[in-house]
Amino acid sequence: MDALIDLFTSFSGLLSLGVIGFVCLMAAYFTRLALRKMVDEERRASVREKTAH
Repeated sequence: MDALIDLFTSFSGLLSLGVIGFVCLMAAYFTRLALRKMVDEERRASVREKTAH
């Protein structure tokens, strides 16, 4: 319980929360970016496949 109190009240605890939040947001952004690039590449491949035949 003392660890949670330190996490939410001390400067270093709040800084840690900020870093954890930033890393989670960055992971979500990169995951979304990668998924979007995969879908775009799949679309391009299907268009190339259709135009090649």
